[in-house]
Amino acid sequence: MSEYGKIDVNLENGVFTMEIGGLDGDTHRGISRAFRAAHESEEVRVVVVTGSARSFLNPTMYDVEWVAASAEPANMWRMFKEAEDIIRDSIGCEKPTIAKVFAPGAHSLGASVALACDFVYAADDATFCDPHLSGFAVPPGDGGALLWPSRIGLTRAREFLMTDKVCGAQEAVDIGLINKSVPADALDGEVDALVEKLLSFDPFALNLTKKWLNQYVQHDLNTVGLGVLHAEGIFLAQGSNANPPIFQGRNE
Repeated sequence: MSEYGKIDVNLENGVFTMEIGGLDGDTHRGISRAFRAAHESEEVRVVVVTGSARSFLNPTMYDVEWVAASAEPANMWRMFKEAEDIIRDSIGCEKPTIAKVFAPGAHSLGASVALACDFVYAADDATFCDPHLSGFAVPPGDGGALLWPSRIGLTRAREFLMTDKVCGAQEAVDIGLINKSVPADALDGEVDALVEKLLSFDPFALNLTKKWLNQYVQHDLNTVGLGVLHAEGIFLAQGSNANPPIFQGRNE
């Protein structure tokens, strides 16, 4: 296990790769720290986020004991604060970020991590969803309520976040949720080509372009997102839902 929990990081030729191998308490805290490390390093030019063994992040990869402990009010408050850090540091990273999503896909927190990236490239058999309501009986406090509407608008976001709808990779492209869907065996090559394109630009100009574009999401995060996260954390910590169900696993 690395200093980022179950996240293996590698820096080679300016490319900082984050490979997520599961989710527990150390990893939940480590995601934000890894993005922050990439942001602060002068050697990092591009960030690629993916999963170990050609995956990404979904609740079947969660540590069950950590999920159960998170139901305790004090732990729930801490988890919501960590989620706030994840969204702030992923969006605030001024280096270009790419999510490389293999099947089964990016679900729950995995969807938020992917959608916080600048580019999302997925295998055509991957899916995207945020099953907080059915899986954990809590609202999407890890940034989903901010990130989904920022990409596809409020009307479509309601359909996914309030009905537990699952989105296939091609549909995700069609509605503007992600950038590209390709066969799984072509995904590495497509991401490598994008990395090379980004590396060809002047880093200062590229990073500033990203910063300017992200000011819209940052504005929403500052005016809406943090208030939502804190309100949800307080609500849950007060015992309004002291015993949410442990996620049973979902691979749609």
